Amino acid sequence: MTPGDSDLNLKVIGDAEPQGLCGSGLVDAVTGLVRVGLLDSSGRFVSEEEARDVAPGLAGRLTRIGQERVFVLHWRGPAPEDSIYLSQRDVRELQFAKAAIATGWQILLEEAGLEAADVKQVLLAGSFGSYLSPASAIRIGLVPKVPVMRVVSAGNVAGEGAKMALLSLRERAGALALLEEVRYVELSDHADFNDRFVGQLPFPSD
Repeated sequence: MTPGDSDLNLKVIGDAEPQGLCGSGLVDAVTGLVRVGLLDSSGRFVSEEEARDVAPGLAGRLTRIGQERVFVLHWRGPAPEDSIYLSQRDVRELQFAKAAIATGWQILLEEAGLEAADVKQVLLAGSFGSYLSPASAIRIGLVPKVPVMRVVSAGNVAGEGAKMALLSLRERAGALALLEEVRYVELSDHADFNDRFVGQLPFPSD
């Protein structure tokens, strides 16, 4: 989705009929809605009038199911509740996760005496992180604002690391040596964690 889009294009695994929305798809959908202006920086869907002004081709997908506002990603009939949609609750839950992660890496950078520009590489790992779009993760503030090429999908690093440690004495010794260099930072010990968390809830304006 980009400003001026007249409709929405979805990529579906297996080129089949969409059945739902995965976690990385949620991040991409929210990023697109922020980019076109249908979600404001606070995470709220804009009014119907504003939607028609900023994205007239997509405004018809912004509707309600009961009292909750939703954005329909894929129509499966005339009723939005029978379709695949992104709800205001979905957006809020992503904001909470994003704020917790962003607060964490901000505190870690400060503890290390570094700034986001000093980060040489961001590794996205695990069953969720590996499938995230680096550009989307940066756009909503999930990871530090660094050049997109510095954000790399690392795959299942926990599983691979466990296998390496089990199969190789040298790799196991290296892991133990690295452990001695790691400093644990308890985020909840920071008195201003909650204030920082609240400050990270909004999506970046650019």
